[in-house]
Amino acid sequence: MELGLRGAAVCVSGGTKGLGRVASLAFAREGARVAVSGRDAESLNRMVDELRQAGSPDSFGVQTDVAKPADLQRLFHRIDSRWGELHTLINMAGPTGPSNAASFAEVPDEEWQRFFEVGLMSVVRCTRLALPLMRRAGWGRVVNVSSISSRLGLPMEAPYMTVKAGLNALSKNMAWALAREDILVNTVTPGVFRTESLNYFMEATGATAKYDPAKLADIWSWMREVMGGRHGGTIGRVAEPDELASLLLLLGSRANSYMVGANFAIDGGTDFSIG
Repeated sequence: MELGLRGAAVCVSGGTKGLGRVASLAFAREGARVAVSGRDAESLNRMVDELRQAGSPDSFGVQTDVAKPADLQRLFHRIDSRWGELHTLINMAGPTGPSNAASFAEVPDEEWQRFFEVGLMSVVRCTRLALPLMRRAGWGRVVNVSSISSRLGLPMEAPYMTVKAGLNALSKNMAWALAREDILVNTVTPGVFRTESLNYFMEATGATAKYDPAKLADIWSWMREVMGGRHGGTIGRVAEPDELASLLLLLGSRANSYMVGANFAIDGGTDFSIG
């Protein structure tokens, strides 16, 4: 299927690690020009090398803390000065790690604010800065990456799940406001994917004594045990990152000409597993 991404200008926030890294590489392999943001300079430089080797010689990275408006201004100024346009924005960056409090009542205001700035306001600011570049390009696609936790009550994750639920509502509003300019906004809601951070968490909690992090079905069984059967989906395994990348490619391309304001769950059928 021809996606029409060759030569397209793409920005992936948080595009150097985990699912963001896989998404960035997927767009590079389609021949898109890819700009990535990340906080760690070493990871950023390594990512740019990978993107160029994958078939995107004009890719570049900008060291960015998405919670800082000035950093985002610098990111999009670089895109403007280098390309003068932007076709696709993947808002992948989000707050990492669980809240540092043990329960909802113990989460301090500054922790709520951190999740809000990184997980929600960064999307507002990135999209706002992208709009002039998309209007100049003649079309645009925005994909906001949410989480299955936005629909589940999860212990230790009140700030994260609240921000992701807010992102779902924000995406709907942006989609309504921009659709007639051929700037189509959609949301993707991933379930559990095998990533380095998930493997690390399994090791840190001692789960690897019982479950093999190299086996998708084992990770699925572990997640169902941890979440009392509410988080595993119904397929019987967790997902590989490439399975998310394929959906992001479609929604972020001109092949998507009529999908707007939708929230695409890619979670192995979590709705069936929780009733």
